[in-house]
Amino acid sequence: MPRMPQPFRLLLPLLLVCATALAQAAAPALVTISQGEATLLRDDTRFKLAEGVALKADDIIELGPQALLLRIEYADGSSLLLGPGSRVLVLPKLLAERSKARAYLLAGWAKFSLAPDAEGMLASGLVDLSGKGSRGVLGLSNNRAQVFAEGGEWKLRYGAGSVAMKGGDFVTVPATGKPETAGRPSPEFIQALPRAFMDTLPPRAQLFAGKDVPLKSVGTLGYADVRDWLTLPEPAVRRAELARWKSLAREAEFRAALIENLKSHPEWDPILFPSLPASARAASKP
Repeated sequence: MPRMPQPFRLLLPLLLVCATALAQAAAPALVTISQGEATLLRDDTRFKLAEGVALKADDIIELGPQALLLRIEYADGSSLLLGPGSRVLVLPKLLAERSKARAYLLAGWAKFSLAPDAEGMLASGLVDLSGKGSRGVLGLSNNRAQVFAEGGEWKLRYGAGSVAMKGGDFVTVPATGKPETAGRPSPEFIQALPRAFMDTLPPRAQLFAGKDVPLKSVGTLGYADVRDWLTLPEPAVRRAELARWKSLAREAEFRAALIENLKSHPEWDPILFPSLPASARAASKP
């Protein structure tokens, strides 16, 4: 076999890095396990989720109450497990330090495992959990967050404060009041923890390499489908998600519901009732 010319040999490592980067950019996150009812909200459509589906920034995943498990694997080897009834915004477009968030959990259970050299954050309305090469569980229910540091070190942010967590630590953060820390999870937490979170699951992303798994539409979204996302208690997160729902505001029923509930999402006011251009305002004056 003839030898590769010297310039090409020098460029080969760079080309391989570029090819890897492009592959990761094409599918930064992938659904690799889906057991039970799971749907994807993307743009103005609801889809049925299946294993092998590539996720995009700002995709919303919702699991039914009887679902067992859904696993997302990221391009760097990190993963996110979701339990029954979980609702999560994947690869959210958040600001500042929160731009590192791999997901924003609205409700339910999430087990976040970062690859050995990977950094990341799991955000929510009550707490943000950030670390490097760590494993942890976040449960949101009854107006509180429960966090278990399964391994490694985590920084838990809540309101204006923060808590440093190490493997084995357990913290309960109520919607109001101070966090409660403990050296081990409570019996209540262990009882409620999804059983699948206790298993060690091998990576599966390679099983879907080169495959294009199509999405199956199960209908257009209505206001009730996205109400909880439109009325999130964090205005900054709501504003970040405005663009995705604008097309739905053209539909009569959706627009009427937006107007009826405008106090819960006032950022929609200028979209629903845009100001007239200066020239039009001047022309309307007597």
